[in-house]
Amino acid sequence: VKASVRRPAGNPGNGIQPKDQLVIYDVDDILYFPPRNEAGVVIEEDIVMKAGRYAIGIYLTPGTAEISSNSDGETDAEGYTPSVKFNHPGNEQEIREFKTNWLSKKCIVVLRYCSGKPADLIGTPCNPCKLSVSYTGSNESNTNELTFTQISASMLRFFNTCLQVCTNGASSSPGSTQNWLCPTHSLSITTPS
Repeated sequence: VKASVRRPAGNPGNGIQPKDQLVIYDVDDILYFPPRNEAGVVIEEDIVMKAGRYAIGIYLTPGTAEISSNSDGETDAEGYTPSVKFNHPGNEQEIREFKTNWLSKKCIVVLRYCSGKPADLIGTPCNPCKLSVSYTGSNESNTNELTFTQISASMLRFFNTCLQVCTNGASSSPGSTQNWLCPTHSLSITTPS
């Protein structure tokens, strides 16, 4: 698609203001992953999960998220390698279990923004992200630095639709809550006890 690129409205060079939760999809839980639009950047349909499966969220310390999409590769083999890096405070059991169970998983991550601009989606079922972790505990800090990086070069995508996220407990257990996080609204569904 050939098109001129104008200056975006407002102050586009200001720092990003992501929400304090990164949404993570396990690739093995996805039934249908929608294609990009004709311009190759925006995903306009919902990701469909297998029955009883949901994305999860992980808290990120506000002001620590860094998203990057750097071009690399040799001539005729160029692409982008998107990633998102952020901090999670402490080293309690919950984050230790997350690191242990997600370190080798193939996943797709979504970073949403407070401004309402389209979310950034990193990864696809055929080219997912992998987690890397760095933990530091000292007299000055007690922090995990987590990075999700796409395995091979590709493109950072906009995600312009709803996300289904389990926010407390196992997704199918009684009393668990699934939230639909949409660009303009949210919907919560609680599994009957």
